[in-house]
Amino acid sequence: MNPNRKTKVVMVVAPLVLVAVALVLPTEARGEESPQPPAAAPEGAEEMPVEGPIPIPTDAEAIEPALPSRAATGFSTTAEGAIEIDVYGGVRDLYKIAVPAGLGQPGAAQQVQGITTRDLEISSLFKVLDPRSFLADPEDEGMGFDVDAWRAVGAQGVVKSNARVVGNKVQLEMRLYETARGRSPVLNKTYNGAETELRSMVHRFVNEMIDYFTGEPGVFGSRIIFSRSLGRQHKEIFSVEMDGNDLQGHTNNGGINVLPAWGPGGGVFYTSFINGWAQLFRVGRHEPVLGEAGLNMGVAFASGGGRMAVVLSHDGNSDIFLANADGSGARNITNHPAIDVSPSWSPDGSQIAFVSNRHGTPQIFVMDAGGGEARRVTFAGSYNQTPSWCPRGDTPLIAFTGADGGTFDIFTVNSGGGGITRLTQAQGRNSDPAWSPDGRLIAFWSSRGGIHLMTPEGLNQQLILRGHAETLRWGTVGIGR
Repeated sequence: MNPNRKTKVVMVVAPLVLVAVALVLPTEARGEESPQPPAAAPEGAEEMPVEGPIPIPTDAEAIEPALPSRAATGFSTTAEGAIEIDVYGGVRDLYKIAVPAGLGQPGAAQQVQGITTRDLEISSLFKVLDPRSFLADPEDEGMGFDVDAWRAVGAQGVVKSNARVVGNKVQLEMRLYETARGRSPVLNKTYNGAETELRSMVHRFVNEMIDYFTGEPGVFGSRIIFSRSLGRQHKEIFSVEMDGNDLQGHTNNGGINVLPAWGPGGGVFYTSFINGWAQLFRVGRHEPVLGEAGLNMGVAFASGGGRMAVVLSHDGNSDIFLANADGSGARNITNHPAIDVSPSWSPDGSQIAFVSNRHGTPQIFVMDAGGGEARRVTFAGSYNQTPSWCPRGDTPLIAFTGADGGTFDIFTVNSGGGGITRLTQAQGRNSDPAWSPDGRLIAFWSSRGGIHLMTPEGLNQQLILRGHAETLRWGTVGIGR
């Protein structure tokens, strides 16, 4: 591209770049102050639904059933051993489980107990009982099981563990017992590996526990990727396991790096302003995937990783394009004079949700991935952005950031259109939702201190990682390691 033409393009699109980035990022954009939501909705705009304030429970017994419109599910075990699904109007009936101190090498045993407890709490499916209430002595029991002693403290299930360490190798045996099923374990697994793999071994067992109870394995070990501000003109890309451990940096170029995404084979894609304008890069490669002057950002990959949706502005206006993973074959599917950004794929790859201001204010739209007419799905609120489509095909929900009452909060909307459900309220500023790969949890950033997890009903909100984070994406990378 000749230098004169390049300068001209940058001058034309620069204002649109800033506006489009503001639509994509509810937190700080390009190292500048974050865009503020409107203090009040413009005339004619509907207000966001008020359903709270939402509780932040970690204990189902502490939740008052004050939200009759929000059903939640849990499970329990009958005396005959059958799993029952219980539905309540705003309360998740958690399965009561005990995690006694483990056997074996003391340091490893303590780690196993702590990791298991934390995983079960984060899952939002279990209530972990206080060890001070235990009647049975784990050392006396060994890896066996005293049904009556554990039933007496209200445990429906018990997790036993034994970590044998030899040199830098560990053999971990883990068992799950149910008081309704007698003295034999319902799960009995043994894992072998390096001591550094102890956490992933526990994650694997918890994933198998969740599979046992629900018919679908858990996703512990999966990672959340995000951009973190390290200074006014400095942002880098990081990822962390869903339990808040193993924080890793993926970029370190001293520039402004935003909008990360998991790509094919666990590759990390991101937008960088390192060369003066928004270019799409892949970690491990020096040349940009898409690098023409203008706007090249906001990438999202369809299930399977073969196709990507990306925001481009070849003609001075941002649109959603579909392209191959290497950036080739780009095709405009929105082709609209308004600003279209923040693509998010439906689970089957047939549709794309995105943000557009084509009706005056940023709203969530849905359209067929093959192109065609876009359909607006949010009609309440005046500043809705960062859509994230639930990966479960049987759960047609899109989580998004919406402005209400002078701050940002997390909401969901049915992808077919319909009512909006509020998940956070009167809890500071909350933004950038990302669904877990199994659709059971939502990660988001909150001004309460960092990255949090919650259920799709807004319950069991737990801080997993302190510090700034924006544009979160949750991938399958790391599951089953």
